Amino acid sequence: MASVLILVFAALALAQFVLAQWRAIWLSTANQPLSDNLKLVAGIEADCLDEHDFRTVLSLCDKLAPGARKVSPWLPGIARYYTVLALLERPLQRLLPRLSQAVSREMRACCRFVAVALDQHLSVDLDRRVAVRS
Repeated sequence: MASVLILVFAALALAQFVLAQWRAIWLSTANQPLSDNLKLVAGIEADCLDEHDFRTVLSLCDKLAPGARKVSPWLPGIARYYTVLALLERPLQRLLPRLSQAVSREMRACCRFVAVALDQHLSVDLDRRVAVRS
């Protein structure tokens, strides 16, 4: 019985570590600065991104960079994570307002991640076009 308990505890600790590492990786990406190119092409300003702009930025990503979802394997996971957070946000506003604020910050970070991924994809695409012309 003790060995089963140790196995369950170790599996839970490993799952917690994997989730924390996944979150740290995409948050470090989301904190990268956005270029002026994104503002010119998509009309997105980094300071004006709100947690409710996620679907708009994701649709812009699909429209302006259709291959971005294939290149960035994180986008589908972030989209699912955002969906879970959006489902939790409204009930938490009434029950636990402080936790609701943390969820809103996470949603804003998800939106920022998609904007950074779009910015990176557009920058690589622009570099390729310049290289082909020269």
